[in-house]
Amino acid sequence: MTTSSETNVDIEMHQLPRDLRSGERTIRLRHLASDDGNALLDFGRRQPNEDLLFQERDITNVADIGDWIHETEAGRIRSVVAEEHGEIIGYATIERGRLRWTRHVAEIRVMVDVGARRVGLGHVLLGLAFESALNDDVAKIIAQMTPDQVGARKIFERLGFVEDAVLTRHVASADGELHDLVVMRFDTKQRLICLECGQAVLTLIPLQGKQLCWACYEILDLELGAG
Repeated sequence: MTTSSETNVDIEMHQLPRDLRSGERTIRLRHLASDDGNALLDFGRRQPNEDLLFQERDITNVADIGDWIHETEAGRIRSVVAEEHGEIIGYATIERGRLRWTRHVAEIRVMVDVGARRVGLGHVLLGLAFESALNDDVAKIIAQMTPDQVGARKIFERLGFVEDAVLTRHVASADGELHDLVVMRFDTKQRLICLECGQAVLTLIPLQGKQLCWACYEILDLELGAG
């Protein structure tokens, strides 16, 4: 369960589309649609080159975006986009390993437009992807980034991700320069489980001797007359 501090609204994957409000901004969170190709292409071409290094696919390329949409429609990737004024300003994806010996691994990727950062959107998208991956009953969740993406690394570390490996000179920028790639992991045996409903969540809240998800906390809080 992901909660927007601006709206105090619980947002879960199955509830999309939903609106996220931050100040005077209203951002719609929804599943990727088949006609999002041009909007995704515009999004990709607005991003700095250094932010495109760790991406699995080239989001500035028409063919790669077409493959992404096709894979999403086929159910092999789950994709959520954030939209504002008709423009895509962020996305999150969850992709399971396709080989028999990697099916226990899920990879999550989150990217936010340079003009939409510092409003909490990255946290919300990551929360959606993370909890969706947890509910898939995978053993391991991974994320990849370059070493200089310090902000992204800190967000993942707050969720309990740790460094799994550093692949030296593993990604090449458009000018041919080689960069290291950091792989971070979250072993799902670390996951937090609400003692009331059994849901895997990012954080638990103590109440009456129980560790609860936000939804169960609110219900019990009201029953106790505190709301």
